[in-house]
Amino acid sequence: MQTNHAGVWEDLYVAAVLETDPNKIADKISTAQDALRERWHELREVPLARDREKQRVEDAIRTLNMICVSELERPA
Repeated sequence: MQTNHAGVWEDLYVAAVLETDPNKIADKISTAQDALRERWHELREVPLARDREKQRVEDAIRTLNMICVSELERPA
């Protein structure tokens, strides 16, 4: 799966945050985290024009980490 486009990580993030099936949430979070990490590394190479997206990526990573700790009772 190619995750280098901004919309891809956003779609995966929303799917993970909105997932209510306890049997699916861990996989969705993991997939979203992978896409977010990849996009964050890509954005490090881009000039300041992408600062807003980089901040959104960082916020999304923190949110998923909090869900892992609080809902899944596992380290982020």
